[in-house]
Amino acid sequence: MEKNKYQRATKEEKQKARNDFFNTDFGRDLKKRLNRLVIYSILLIGFAIYFIIDNIINDNTVTNYILAGFFIIFAIIFLIGRHYVIIKNANDYMIKNKNKK
Repeated sequence: MEKNKYQRATKEEKQKARNDFFNTDFGRDLKKRLNRLVIYSILLIGFAIYFIIDNIINDNTVTNYILAGFFIIFAIIFLIGRHYVIIKNANDYMIKNKNKK
């Protein structure tokens, strides 16, 4: 079973672990990718809102609502996945560097 040192840490320790992890080379590269996921999520939500508004104004077809629903679902999946990756990598960093505090 995987240790969950990150989840048992205090708020300050979590913040310090995230900052220390994102200051590593791998952490900097990962942060760029994670920020890209946030941008994709915002764009997907924007497209979903556009499809919903356009559908309300022009014609009421179900396909546009379904497409907007898929966009919102994928945006939420991207954000949840981003959060999971941050927690997992910060946890691994805390376990590997337990001597540093």
